[in-house]
Amino acid sequence: MIRDNAITIDEAAKLVKCSYHTIHRAIKKGDLIAYKPGKVVLILEKDFSIKQIRTVRAGRPRRHLEVHSRN
Repeated sequence: MIRDNAITIDEAAKLVKCSYHTIHRAIKKGDLIAYKPGKVVLILEKDFSIKQIRTVRAGRPRRHLEVHSRN
């Protein structure tokens, strides 16, 4: 049975310590292979790797300030 060798999106998110949406986005981009044998989306353990998930820090990019002397 597939469920014995697979994890859900929620379980994958907990393993990687990221959000459900990050895992779902990786599936939509094709970075992660998932199956939907019913209502639940499953990721096979053999197809899952933490390296496949790219997390991007939310927020503004840092501003680079130039310091000028008053001489």
